[in-house]
Amino acid sequence: MPELVATTELHPLPDGEVRLLGAVRSVTGAMTRVETGGKRLLVDCGLVQGREARDWVFPEAAHDADALVLTHGHLDHVGSLPVLLDRGWDKPIFATAPTLEITAISLEDSLGMAGASDSDVRAMLKRFRALAKPAPYDATVDVGRGVAIAFREAGHILGSSSVEVLSARSRVVLSGDLGRPNSPILRDPNTAWRDDRPIDVVVMESTYGSRSHSVNHDQILETLEGVLKETIAARGKVFIPAFAIGRTQVLLWFLDALVEAGRLPEVPVAVDTPMGLAITDTYKKFRRLYDKESLDKLSRGDDPLDFEELFAVRRGGESARLRELPGPMVIIAGSGMITGGRIIRHLIEGLPEPENTLLFVGYQAEGTPGRRIQQAAETAGEVFLNNQRVRVRAKIRTLKGLSAHADRDELLAWLSHVPNARRVALHHGDVEAQEALVAYAQQQR
Repeated sequence: MPELVATTELHPLPDGEVRLLGAVRSVTGAMTRVETGGKRLLVDCGLVQGREARDWVFPEAAHDADALVLTHGHLDHVGSLPVLLDRGWDKPIFATAPTLEITAISLEDSLGMAGASDSDVRAMLKRFRALAKPAPYDATVDVGRGVAIAFREAGHILGSSSVEVLSARSRVVLSGDLGRPNSPILRDPNTAWRDDRPIDVVVMESTYGSRSHSVNHDQILETLEGVLKETIAARGKVFIPAFAIGRTQVLLWFLDALVEAGRLPEVPVAVDTPMGLAITDTYKKFRRLYDKESLDKLSRGDDPLDFEELFAVRRGGESARLRELPGPMVIIAGSGMITGGRIIRHLIEGLPEPENTLLFVGYQAEGTPGRRIQQAAETAGEVFLNNQRVRVRAKIRTLKGLSAHADRDELLAWLSHVPNARRVALHHGDVEAQEALVAYAQQQR
């Protein structure tokens, strides 16, 4: 097992350095500068969120890079791109084709939520697309001066990658966000690395460095089936706040599995999130990148992200009419922690009704409306949504096991396939998670 180093910004290379500019001691704001072979690469340009955002300043060291490399399209990896572009960035931006498309969708949505004008959003997207350089998986891309990069499957969301950087004297692997083996839709993270030369630095995420996932796919299906049948029998509505990228598509995969197996009565399922619909369309466009199980479903005529009772809600007026319809019904809407989006209007009307269910499919951070609803439910209390007092009488349930991040054992299993790694720089995890992963790795030796 190579040396794991936590919460450390600078890591030397034979001909340069790896410097963590973001996510050094936290999960968000991934941004890493790799200097090797006379080239400077910026890997990811993430948005800092939560408490860290209050004191964060865009790092000057990001500006003088020769190219930007994106591992995937989540905002904590691409959300600071508008700042970089506004400051005159005119260098190439490399990523897989689905990552570039998902990044454009993410940035358009986030800028719109921040109040940017339509013309400013269009101008930013035009600059981004002019610089975008799509690259296939497992191809060597020359970035100049004898330095090359290659994208390897990371299994986190569609198009997500680990990045390998090669110069004459150094070799670096940046994990990006690593998904879980055997996840729905996605291929497993790459474990086939060339072993003809050592790897000087591995930059590895550690989001779940202190935890192990304990829920398998069968348990997810059983829990989801039970919640849906209970609410359908009461003729209520199931509200599912879900992140548009990854989580919505995985939910559709599990719902399709239940429908195709005949485990659910016929009930309409509405996807009421424009961004979620756009990302789902992108998934379908690049379905050639699905895992074998999903490709096999497609070959049998079963689209794993579509089924008979599923319908899309694209316009705001359609969402308003949806609220007028009686149950039973399932409504998937953004956002995952109820910080905005169409889910709020659904919950203002739906939370006071005891026949309804609010099903959380992800962690609810402290201080978010989602966490406040969980707390209010314990005492049949109230929450404020859009400055309205809302009584919480609906059932509150949680579906565990949908995380798209590898746990500590899966991280170390991935690392065990990386040959001759000399140093592992942990990032993209809070301090506790990084230190716990270092201690756990030492115990496994």
